[in-house]
Amino acid sequence: MQEFSHSIYLDAAIDEVYKYAAAASGIIKWFIGECDYFDKDGNIIDKTRPAVKGNKFRWKWLAKDLEIYGEVLESKENDTFGFTFGSNFNVTINLSISSGRTRLDLLQKYNKNSVKNDFAHINCCVCWVFFLTNLKSVIEHGVDLRETVSEDEALVNR
Repeated sequence: MQEFSHSIYLDAAIDEVYKYAAAASGIIKWFIGECDYFDKDGNIIDKTRPAVKGNKFRWKWLAKDLEIYGEVLESKENDTFGFTFGSNFNVTINLSISSGRTRLDLLQKYNKNSVKNDFAHINCCVCWVFFLTNLKSVIEHGVDLRETVSEDEALVNR
């Protein structure tokens, strides 16, 4: 298996969903604990502004000692946002309107020359289901489902 995709409908305007995916102030509400995007000179970008192609980033997970660095691979406002995900993967988020709702399609695939890791691939596949569900919960109901009190790694929302 080289890639997987997940899709979800969201009752929110496409520009709002795009900011949840591409701006630091949005992504920390449902996926990452801390986020900084950097311009080509290494300056931190305003957290409310969507990142653009070529920006670098630092993501730190919520309530975990885990952070990754990467790069924005593509950005087309209210349409597409793509980024590296660790050393092995690229993720692309595509947005569209369907029946008055925003459809988010997420595709994760191995990048060129990466070492295949079945555990990491399957783990990401499962975890994205939770995080996309959390995005829906945050956008539509204002509820973040991530666990922040218990350190039990067996929890599906940790």
